[in-house]
Amino acid sequence: MQELFDKMKEYLNMDTEISFDEFDGYYKKVTAFLNDNWTNLNEDETMHMLFILDNLKSNGEDRAKRKTKEAKKYTKMTQRCEIWATALINRLREAGLTDEEIGKRYEVIYEAV
Repeated sequence: MQELFDKMKEYLNMDTEISFDEFDGYYKKVTAFLNDNWTNLNEDETMHMLFILDNLKSNGEDRAKRKTKEAKKYTKMTQRCEIWATALINRLREAGLTDEEIGKRYEVIYEAV
């Protein structure tokens, strides 16, 4: 989990854009991790994963708007990130967090990166 978060921080601090292959590889690592571990994440890990998914989603949306051969693939990745994010938010709500609390905790992560 921490490795995925650290990699996202690295990507966000880069001046250049990563290739489709690297983006796709990272996306696949994130989704594989979620498939195996999502129900075992604690609240902090869930918040960090939401941060990862939000950044993947927003970058995927931006790239999907471009007229490239990978545009449809980015769109599918974006949709899957949204599904995962919704599932994680629902878990946080079930754990007793309000949308306001989730938003505040997300902002703390965002500001730290």
